[in-house]
Amino acid sequence: MGRVRVALIGCGKAAADLHLPILAGHEGIDLVAMVDRDTKRCAELAQGYRVSRVMEDAADLRSEEIDAAIIATPPFHHAPCAVQLMQRDIHVLVEKPMATRYADALAMVRTAEEHGVVLSVGFFRRLWPSIRLLKSMVGAELLGRPIGFKAEWGGFYNWPSATLGNMRKEWAGGGVLIDCGSHLLDLLHFVFDGPGQVVNYRDNARGGIEADSWLALRLFHKAQEVDGVLEVARTRVQGTFVRVQCERGTLEFDAGDPYRIRVQPEDMELSDPKSGQVRRYCLHAGWENQRETSWYGLVRAQIDDWLDAIRTGGQPKLSGQSALSTVQVIEDCYQRAKKLEEPWVDEGLAPAPRLTLSNGAAVHANGKARRVLLTGATGFIGSRVAEILALRDGWQVRALVHNPGSASRLARLPVEMVQMDLGSPQDLAKAIEGCDAVVHCAVGPAWGDRNAIFKVTVDGTRKLLEAAQTAKVERFVHLSTIAVHDLHTSDLLDETTPVAPPKGADYSESKAQAEQLVLDAAKLGLASVVLRPACVYGPFSYSYTTCPIQALAENRFRWVESADAPSNTVYVDNLIEAVVKALEAPVEKIRGEVFTISDPEQMTWREYYRFFTEALGFSLPNADQADPMQTAVEKSLICTESGSRLSWFRGCKTVLTSSEFRALGKRVLNTDPIGTVPRWLLQRSPELQKWLRRRFGTDKLPLYRQPEPESKEWAQYGSAGFLVSSTKAQQVLGWQPSVSRSRAMDLTLKWVQHAGLAK
Repeated sequence: MGRVRVALIGCGKAAADLHLPILAGHEGIDLVAMVDRDTKRCAELAQGYRVSRVMEDAADLRSEEIDAAIIATPPFHHAPCAVQLMQRDIHVLVEKPMATRYADALAMVRTAEEHGVVLSVGFFRRLWPSIRLLKSMVGAELLGRPIGFKAEWGGFYNWPSATLGNMRKEWAGGGVLIDCGSHLLDLLHFVFDGPGQVVNYRDNARGGIEADSWLALRLFHKAQEVDGVLEVARTRVQGTFVRVQCERGTLEFDAGDPYRIRVQPEDMELSDPKSGQVRRYCLHAGWENQRETSWYGLVRAQIDDWLDAIRTGGQPKLSGQSALSTVQVIEDCYQRAKKLEEPWVDEGLAPAPRLTLSNGAAVHANGKARRVLLTGATGFIGSRVAEILALRDGWQVRALVHNPGSASRLARLPVEMVQMDLGSPQDLAKAIEGCDAVVHCAVGPAWGDRNAIFKVTVDGTRKLLEAAQTAKVERFVHLSTIAVHDLHTSDLLDETTPVAPPKGADYSESKAQAEQLVLDAAKLGLASVVLRPACVYGPFSYSYTTCPIQALAENRFRWVESADAPSNTVYVDNLIEAVVKALEAPVEKIRGEVFTISDPEQMTWREYYRFFTEALGFSLPNADQADPMQTAVEKSLICTESGSRLSWFRGCKTVLTSSEFRALGKRVLNTDPIGTVPRWLLQRSPELQKWLRRRFGTDKLPLYRQPEPESKEWAQYGSAGFLVSSTKAQQVLGWQPSVSRSRAMDLTLKWVQHAGLAK
């Protein structure tokens, strides 16, 4: 058999980043067709790879034109597409998960057998040298009989998906378990004797798909039971490993190392000649004479395995039959799923005493369910707004999603997700149709790009207000910030404090302009209100939880201005309670009003962070370590060196003086014809040579200093001493914190520990 004619079905990120470069460069393949519903994107990729045929529907593929096809579409499409192709005698390689239901996966295997075609599943890591070595060592009982295992996969999800396909159950079949968990389950079934038996399963789906799951699984080794735990997550720090506990030590596969495994003998120690101390040791084992290749080469192995089976008529190592047990375990998990305990989510979610329909939906006085349009729904605050409104208050939440990769937390909920941004009036008009209220949390996230920030924060707010006025929504709640004020003060800050954002502070200036648009809309009759929260902390807060605690763990934390000034923090649930009050208050009380929101129980920055350092075993830097050279803007709330102008200068200097840049310059000089003119100039200008050598540090003798920590990004906290008042919100809205300070700090700590931030 000569070159195999292949069609690629699905042109998403995985196809563009992996499949296309490999297929187009494979000596045994003719890539003859590409298929995708997005024909524009498909055509652009096809043109770049010189693929002549672009199609919208895989149903149009025929065996007279192709021999085989790779399916890289959303999971719900895998089984019907594969069966349809195999019934036409076309060989199939399908991306994981093989199918969303076991019955469908079984039908795929049977169809392949009936038509004599090859069915492979894209579990390419099973072919890696390291996992093969792990299987061999476990089988040979190198460290004794296996007695348990632990497997982890995941982290804070940021896959740059083009669509919400991975975030919708009807498309993906589930959440992180069927996505990342299928990889781990396949590897475990490969290492041990299967199929696995589900002992216990818990996840955090709340009407949507899970972002975090925990599985107690039973596997077998030579007919003896081996129990272990598998954890996969999209919203907390996880490892990427399979660890097997044996009688005399542990064997560990890490997904970051395709060639070696970690061997840790039990109770094996050696004396360190330098210190004289007795220390444990580990070994990194690999196959002898194993040739290492690129990431493309590692992924290509699954295609070669598939092609070999097509040419020989045999079974591929990654056969559909071998993947059935993984589909079965995942289906069993979903059928017996129990709730994963998350106290920071459950806090205060008992249904409020409001008029509701039989299905729990909040209603108007006329008995109709209420719907809210939520922007910034994937963010820290927006996601908690969605949780409370959907799970506690019975609102039907329509959530706008700009970046699908950040929607893991939102996708757990029974909400309607709409992928769009705030730039299209036509799309906004459709999204706001049928909504009774708007909660506007979106903000331009392109830090450092002033135009992009203002485009979202200001222009986006303007377009949203216009859509709300046209649709005659009953309430518009806008989330602003106390950063619209000059925070370099020690005065009491409230609604009467002048709006005076620091010059050049993109976030502050854009938020000030946006809230003015909201107040102007109120003068035209829109029932709009502005909430100005102080420093919002709690689970998932990057600025006041994740960033500083990771910095404390890595010794990257330092103070700016006073560590003993009020922190002016507000727990996220207490802010959301203000949102709820603004949605429910009489229109005459809130139209055109501004409310500052901060917890009445305050503590200093030092007290705030000392709570976490004492609980986690970190040390808190002394306040006298503050940097006196910081600007007023940097001293206001939080800054990181990576986002400052100074950092840009330092970054440019680092690049220009790096050995890599010097090597590039040398390569340019020595390459004709582009190096001819620069060489001529340098040869005729000794002074220019000296200046360049001095500027780029090449005239200096070698000098070695103890290397600094890898990360140069400092988290800096402190303030000038102002205090934020919430008296108006208490008097007008009847707002009171729903969570006490002690409870809020405890819940935040529990989440920090769960999320693995202190590892």
